[in-house]
Amino acid sequence: MFDTKWLSKEEIEGLINNELTDAEIAKCRKNHLLVPVLDDIIEGTTKPGKGGTAYFKFRGKTEPILDCTAQAWSLNLGHAPADVNYAVQLQAQHSTHVRYGYLTPIRVKLINRLADIAPGQLKGGKIALNNLGGGGAIECAIRTAYINTRKGGDQIATFWRGYHGSSLALSGATQQIGMAMRYRPFGIDRFLKTMYPYCYRCPFGYKCGLEGKKDPNCNLECLAVVTQHLETFHTSGVAAVLIEPNQGAGGQIPAPVEFLLGLKEVCNRNKMKLIYDECQTGFGRTGKMWMTELLSEQAGADVSPDILAATKGAAGGYPLGICIAKPKLKMLSEAEEHTTYSSSPVLMAASLVTIEILQKQKIPENAARQGAKITQFLKEMQTKYPQIGDIRGPGLFIGIELVQDVESRAPNNELTEKIIEKGMKNNIMFGECMPILKPSGEMMRNVLKIKPPLIISDDETEKICQLFEKSFKEALADLS
Repeated sequence: MFDTKWLSKEEIEGLINNELTDAEIAKCRKNHLLVPVLDDIIEGTTKPGKGGTAYFKFRGKTEPILDCTAQAWSLNLGHAPADVNYAVQLQAQHSTHVRYGYLTPIRVKLINRLADIAPGQLKGGKIALNNLGGGGAIECAIRTAYINTRKGGDQIATFWRGYHGSSLALSGATQQIGMAMRYRPFGIDRFLKTMYPYCYRCPFGYKCGLEGKKDPNCNLECLAVVTQHLETFHTSGVAAVLIEPNQGAGGQIPAPVEFLLGLKEVCNRNKMKLIYDECQTGFGRTGKMWMTELLSEQAGADVSPDILAATKGAAGGYPLGICIAKPKLKMLSEAEEHTTYSSSPVLMAASLVTIEILQKQKIPENAARQGAKITQFLKEMQTKYPQIGDIRGPGLFIGIELVQDVESRAPNNELTEKIIEKGMKNNIMFGECMPILKPSGEMMRNVLKIKPPLIISDDETEKICQLFEKSFKEALADLS
């Protein structure tokens, strides 16, 4: 497809494809500013150029790894999806970078497509794109809220256990990870922290809030607390409320749809903008293109927010952040929403083709179907093992809360870690929630995640179930 100009194709292939030496790796570990957390080196897909796959390989290991993390939940079409890579290659022949203020053909096509597929009251809305991922999309959403909200309010309400990014600004919106961060975020006074509805661990004593659904006897006391925070107990007025409709990093915790409907009404009444962070749940992972669509179906009403932020699966693994605002909201100026590389045509081509594949191949529907199979299997295991406390979805957005026993619901961190360790030995990679740390040093990190690429087959789903059960049993045996 390409002719080279300055280097031969052989020279370029040598730079990219030559095998690493141990000396190169040792030098990199000295030169790398980030402390390497994991020792293994991922070489890539098991099928280069053949299309997305749920498997990848580690350097020095012969067996492929079945990836139930989709590499930070991003590879909804699998590792190295060929169609997306072809789109990138095709677009790169024409342009790889333009200034942010210019339209390009691919930008026009993508923005129009996103406006068409946006959920609820966001349909036909205004779109901003960036190459910074979810953090950039959420900052764009906050800026949009500021210019569309009454004067005097500059606080953004966020929720306990929420995760919205790790920049110096957005670290203040994210659940603080105690001793793991050695500096104080910027602008932390701008974020009002309030209660997220964690039904399995309800602070009001309800015990039957399972699988992300509220206890039948619950009176939404948590919403009453949040309402008081928003309306009364703030310090400088609330401009917007930022929430994950299903917390990802915090533990795969869905907000009950009744809570979200009530929150939307509170925001409307107080002229606060409601922002959904669908960075993990967007683009098919929950069984719909957006979790907002699924929630609206469950509610029989429009649960959609004023503004939505998305990334992760938006471009088949390429870094793209998306902010969608209601059609009537004021637009941002270029000074308010601009970074040098945020108008990359290559990333937009990747996203346009990803969306086409998701819709044409009914990938969200596959996520719903395969996720239901895994969830049903886990529920059957739950009847035999009291260590499986709660199983939360939907789709391929699965979290398993592991406990010491059903009655106390005490977190079982050791079992979670041991299952992940055994999983790696069984050639399957599971994920876990972010740590919640107390000043005493006590940690809660007991939710294991099963979030593979959305293209998994029936056979791969069966293998995930088999290898989870095998790893679970081996972990229990080690800890007994």
